[in-house]
Amino acid sequence: MYSYDYRISLGVQHPVVSSADISARLGLERGFFRDVGTDLRGADGRLIRVQAYTWVLFELAEGKDGWLMDAWPEVVGTLQARAAVIEELTKEGAEIGLRIGLFGKQAWAGFVLDDALVRLMADLRLGFHVETYFPDPPADPGTDDDA
Repeated sequence: MYSYDYRISLGVQHPVVSSADISARLGLERGFFRDVGTDLRGADGRLIRVQAYTWVLFELAEGKDGWLMDAWPEVVGTLQARAAVIEELTKEGAEIGLRIGLFGKQAWAGFVLDDALVRLMADLRLGFHVETYFPDPPADPGTDDDA
């Protein structure tokens, strides 16, 4: 197995509660947020009204040249400490899930889920989303892409 960089986030979508309220209840610092009812500007300058839900991400673990499996105890501990709040948010209509980004240096990477994490995700009804990013293969110097 090759080592890789990774980032684990907890994502919360809530139909009415603000990201500041969610952050305070979870006791976590917001990494990214967009609150329901806020105005945003599109790339072309037009006003975009966010009306569907509040979206907030909290970074739980990050590693450089590491192994994702080494982060599981920290993630499990963080989630267990907030289980009651997560269950409460879910009852209010929030959708909550783990988001994992793998940034590989080779076109292959793998990991094994921790049994305690899988049980906890099932108990808390957490979603699970993995994204992988690998470098583009080097260009063949014998070809001309502009032709």
